[in-house]
Amino acid sequence: RCQLFVGGASAAGARSILHFDQYDNLFVQISGWKRFRVYDPQQTRCLYPFPIHHPLDTRAQVDLEAPDLAAFPRLSEAVCSEVLLGPGQALFLPAYWWHEVVTEPHDGLTVSANFWFAAVYRLLTPTRPLVPSMQCELARQLEYLV
Repeated sequence: RCQLFVGGASAAGARSILHFDQYDNLFVQISGWKRFRVYDPQQTRCLYPFPIHHPLDTRAQVDLEAPDLAAFPRLSEAVCSEVLLGPGQALFLPAYWWHEVVTEPHDGLTVSANFWFAAVYRLLTPTRPLVPSMQCELARQLEYLV
């Protein structure tokens, strides 16, 4: 599955709020700039995900632009990696890795492409001990049962 994002100068500041995908994602920046904040799945408890049956169940309740540490105190413990992706660069985001994406100011078009790949093989042949992404999926599956 793939998706193309195209935006003009007015797209500066456009933001995909903190979320994870259930697929591996190869993100390719064609023109313009995107800033990523990335958290590994072990940070999940610090990011306050919505409950599994909520319509936003793959998104975090926290707002990284205006953090409310009184409501979400563990956010201060979360370890974040920031990546600035420019023309011709690519970023691989494994399934279940949390990320927020912001379009940086740019005079021309900002063009990006996503390529998603199913992580089914890892689900069917998990390693032991479970890697963080599989721990996240197992927790989600158990929550389905509750």
